[in-house]
Amino acid sequence: MTSDAALTKVRKALLPLKISDGADQVKRDGQRRAAVLCPLVMRDEWHIILTQRPVTMPSHPGQIAFPGGKSEAGETIAQTALRETKEEIGVAADDIELLGRLPSFNAVSHYRVTPFVGIIAPTAEITPDPREVESAFEVPLHFLMNPENHVRREVFFDGQDHVLYDMPYNEPNGQHRNIWGMTAMTIYRLWQRGFAQ
Repeated sequence: MTSDAALTKVRKALLPLKISDGADQVKRDGQRRAAVLCPLVMRDEWHIILTQRPVTMPSHPGQIAFPGGKSEAGETIAQTALRETKEEIGVAADDIELLGRLPSFNAVSHYRVTPFVGIIAPTAEITPDPREVESAFEVPLHFLMNPENHVRREVFFDGQDHVLYDMPYNEPNGQHRNIWGMTAMTIYRLWQRGFAQ
């Protein structure tokens, strides 16, 4: 698949940036609004930038995640995604072209999460904040959009059976990264909406 064809499929998967139906608003008592950015960057091909959280973090220690977090008063949910990306990996809004968003969803951590997808300028310097990010790494988009790399996992949670997909990845340097949970399911949703035949 060419890089242009891959980007066309990504765009097909996305909803418009403007949210007119309140999809990002809280749906349950005690929920907070949050956003993540699925950052695409062109190297020799399209890659997705991911972060590994420090094991010392009080919530989700050691997990692989997109840049993101809870919304602050007075900002749109897209502004949340851009601010958190700047705070976590040092990439400013001027170096990000937001393409659209995936459907908002209720996370198990009491957040109403809206995932955005954006293109990071290849010249942008990735500078992880060590307080929130142990490391940042890139995974080829074609790897993540290949269903052969989606490992099905069934879990029983909150009185219901759920099917999840993990995406274990070995970096060229040999480091193993297990992409799972909300991050993997967001990637899986991108595949479902834009790449699944």
